Amino acid sequence: MNIITVILIIVASLFLAAYFTKRRFGVLGLALCAGSVLSAMWAADVTPFIRDVTGIRLLAPPLASVVAVCMVLLPAILLFFSGPTYHKKWQRIIGAAAFSVLATTLALPYIGGGLSLDAASKDAYDLLLMNRDVIVTGAIAYALIDLLTLKTPKKSEE
Repeated sequence: MNIITVILIIVASLFLAAYFTKRRFGVLGLALCAGSVLSAMWAADVTPFIRDVTGIRLLAPPLASVVAVCMVLLPAILLFFSGPTYHKKWQRIIGAAAFSVLATTLALPYIGGGLSLDAASKDAYDLLLMNRDVIVTGAIAYALIDLLTLKTPKKSEE
C-alpha cells in the first residue's frame, strides 16, 4: 500500500475521533507529546514484554512499530473520555485537524519504519520527515495557546 494512502487513512481516522469527541486540542496535543516521549523511552522495553506475554508476533508492520505508535497515541486516546471540550463547530474542526496532523507527524518515524517504501513513496515520506520539526513546533505552540485561552467555569456562590 502506498505510504500516502496509509497516512491519509491515519489522518482521517484521527480527525474523526477528535472531532466527534469534541475535546480541546491543547490537552490532546500535550498528551501526544507525552506519549511521544514515553514511546521514545520505553517502546524498546515494552515490545519484548508484549511479544512474550501475549504471544503476538507481527512481521509487517513490525511489532516494535505498532507498539511505538500505540504508545504515542495512548495518552491522548485516554483523554478522549474526559477533559475540556469545544462548543463551536469551527473550533472542533481546527482542533481535530491539528490533532490528526500532530499525531501523524509524531508517529511518522514508526509508521515509515513499518512499511516498505517504493521510490515515489520514499520521496513523499522524506519530505514529511524533513518538515517534521516545523510541524511539531507549530502544533505544540498552538496547543499551548489553546490551553492558555481555556476558560474555567466560575463557581457560583451559594
